[in-house]
This record gives sequence, C-alpha cells and structure tokens, in this order.
Amino acid sequence: MIFQKGILLALASTVAAKAADEKGLNSRGTRRLFEQECTILKAEKEFQGEDGTFYSTGEKCYCELTETADSGAGIRGQGKGKSKRIIAEMKNLDKAVCSNAVSAQTLLASTGGFEFDAVTNTAKVPFGATISEINKNKDKGKSQVYGRRRLASTGMKQTLIVRAEFETSTGTNEANLSNYILGIGNDPVNLASQYSACSYEQLTFEPVPNNSNYNGLTPTDGVITVVDPDQSVNGIADSVIRNRMRDLIGGSQGVADHVLLCIPPGTNGGWIAYAYVNHWLSVYNNNWCNYVSGLMHEIGHNLGLAHSGEAQTYDDQSGMMGYSYSNNNAPEMCFNAAKTFQLGWFPTYHFERTHNNSFNDQISLVGFVEKTFRPNLSPDDFKMIIKLTGSNNDYYVHFNRKVGFNSGTAEGGDQVLVATRSAGVGYDASTLLSKLNANGAYTISGFGSQGDLTINVQSINTSTGEASVNILYGDTSPTPAPTPAPIPPTPAPVDPTPA
Repeated sequence: MIFQKGILLALASTVAAKAADEKGLNSRGTRRLFEQECTILKAEKEFQGEDGTFYSTGEKCYCELTETADSGAGIRGQGKGKSKRIIAEMKNLDKAVCSNAVSAQTLLASTGGFEFDAVTNTAKVPFGATISEINKNKDKGKSQVYGRRRLASTGMKQTLIVRAEFETSTGTNEANLSNYILGIGNDPVNLASQYSACSYEQLTFEPVPNNSNYNGLTPTDGVITVVDPDQSVNGIADSVIRNRMRDLIGGSQGVADHVLLCIPPGTNGGWIAYAYVNHWLSVYNNNWCNYVSGLMHEIGHNLGLAHSGEAQTYDDQSGMMGYSYSNNNAPEMCFNAAKTFQLGWFPTYHFERTHNNSFNDQISLVGFVEKTFRPNLSPDDFKMIIKLTGSNNDYYVHFNRKVGFNSGTAEGGDQVLVATRSAGVGYDASTLLSKLNANGAYTISGFGSQGDLTINVQSINTSTGEASVNILYGDTSPTPAPTPAPIPPTPAPVDPTPA
C-alpha cells in the first residue's frame, strides 16, 4: 500500500477511535465477534514522500474473515443472513506469527474467535484466546473455502474491474478502464499487453464474460459500476470503501482470477495502490487504475513478487517491482532476472550453478526481448538468466536489453545486471548489486567454500543483442598428472661362468 505524506489527522482519528473502543465508549455497536478461523493475507504499506521517493514501514498481516449478516449484535450464528468476506488489519498478532505466515495460504484458528471493529476496520485476537495454525493441505475443504493457492504465473486470467459511484465517483468511465487495463480499445500499452509481451503470451488477461452475474450486476468488457450515493468517501478509510465495493458485487470470493477495485477519490491517507500477496485482489486510488506500471506492480504482488530495490526498497528501476509512474502508457519494461526466474517463463534459457564445486563458464547472454527478433533462438547457444546459488543467497545475472517491450527500462539499459535475494523462489525482495558495461567485473566475496566468484563481462554487442560473460569460481586449473615412479636402472650384464 502506497501512501503520501499528510496522514496525521487520519492517524489521530484512528487512535482516538481505538482508545474510545477499548474504554467501552463505542456506542455504535460496531465491535463484532467473528468465526474462529481466518486466512492471513499480507501487504506492504508503502509511503511516498514529497520528493516522490518511496519508502516502506514493512510488511503487515491482515485477516480475511467471513461475516454472517444478522439481526443481533453481529455475533456469528445469531439470526439469519448471507455470509460475506471482509479483510481487516490484524492489530495484536505476534510479529513472529505474521513473519512466518504465508499470505493467502496460512489459516489461523483462535479459541476465542476474532474480534472485528468496523470503525477502525481492524481485527484482533480477544484477550485470553490462543491461536494455532491449521495445515490447509490436510483439510482440503477449508482450503477451498478460506483461500486459494498461490496464483499461477501462466495461463489466461479472467479479470473483473470495479468502479464506484458513491459520494464521489471513480474518475475513469467503464470504457476507458477496459481500454487502459485490458486494451479493449486503442490503448497501445496496458496491463494485458505488457504481461502478454513480457511472458511471450504465457500469461494473458481477458475480461470476465459479459453474461457474468455479480449480485445482479453484469459487466461490460470486464468492468462493472457499483452505486451507493449514500456511501461517504471523503475522509473515510480506503479499507471501508474497499469492503463496501466487495459487498456490492457479492463478496468477490471466486468471481474472477483477478479483481481490481478502482476506489473513488477522497479517501484519507494519500495512498496510491496496494495488493494482497498470492491473492486475487488489488486496490487502486482513482486514476492509479489507469497507469500501466502501477497495475503491473500490484498484479506482481498478487503473483507472489516482492519489491526490487538497490539502496532503498523500491529504487531498482530496471523492472516493474521498483518505482511506479503516473503514466498511462509508459514505461514499457518487464521484471528483473530474480523476478522473471520466479515467474518461471523461460526455464530452457536458464543457466544454473551452485557453490558446491568450482567452475569456469563462458555464456552468451541475450535479453528477454530477443525472441521477438529471433523466434528460433536456441537455448543451447544462448541464455537469458544465470542463477548462481551461493552458500547464503542466490544471485541472478541478465542482459537488460533496452528495446521493444523493454525499451522503457529506467535503469541499467543495455548493461549486464547482477541482483541477489534469499535462497529459493518464495516472496522476498531482490537487491540490485551491480550494472556492468563491457570489460566490467563484479566479485561476490565468500560465494561458497571454494572462495570468491567473479563475473566478467567480456563484450556487449547491441547490434546482435548479445553479451559475452565469463563466470569464474574457485580453482579450475587442471590437476597436474602424478609424477611417475622412477624406473630402476637396468643391471649390468653378468659375465658367463667359465666352463
């Protein structure tokens, strides 16, 4: 979630509401007890300073709960009504539990249920209750009800876009949202076109069918408008508007592969956009539903991608998991090597080595875009990603070719880039370590038990789109042959014995 400065009033009102509620002064009956289980979702709350730079306060955990509408005090099981899903920030969850949880996959159980406060849109474990993690793999029924597995990074994704006409209205109409997000019109660069290009049509986005029904509403080219003129927006928390929009489309559980909510202007906090990791929901502040980089970035979070940084959290500008830009059609770029490896789009073009044994390899690298110029590019002769598994971290090397669908890369264009992240392909931030020109080198100290590893860029040819790279690790000189044992001299002949 990305915020701008100027949130002190909102923060003060939230703190005041929390304090009043804890003293029992909340007279609106907004505190309700929910079911005993919730799915943990994660999102990073991100801020933007006045100078335009981004920073993050770190990862937070949210609880996705089921509420049953009733005529009582809101306690599950009292009265009758429809179930609906809400997402609320967890206020008293232990940091270790949050850190170890896997977004959209960890299911928590509380002996006392979960307490939800509609004023602050937060949830907490009641005093005296204990929590435990349920292994959803052992309970497939609940896995189906409470969450989905990590979204696949290939295939055709049905997409639902929701705008609202409340106290204020989403600034972009249905036709333009369909155009800016799914390219149904003449928009040259959009969410659908860029993901399709970057993946070579392995990941595509299409509108949900026009005959779909969402609580009585039918979409046009993937977009529907929810209407509630009595719903306040100005100064209201975006989480309240988000949950209201979900209510009006019937809760949105299972309605599409991806659901994008375009929140009307006026909510508090100066936020820009956010998405839940390994989940189907992303949320945008008004015109941020129009901007291709913001859309690519947030859907990247849905797909399990974390941020890309260099000196700071977001400042790797070579790919879409760094900064976002308020531009409908730019920049045209994809993801760095660490993210692209995680997405699994080009496995035959991977070259992998580990720290267990020394090696001295010569590799011809090409950019991800190269197959648009050479469709029959041989993976036997060329590679796109070098993955180096060290004793502590993984390292990724790629040639950031600045042409075609990656012509807008904002950093490291036509250079060989080196990035790192923790071992594995789960949710984790990557860090850009080096941008190398021809004859440049980068050494990874203590890569493994064999010592240091050095990456040498021997040449870069932008005419052919190739970079020649040497990777040297440990002592690869041939072992000398053993010295043969000396041959004893031939004894002198013995004179024959006289007869």
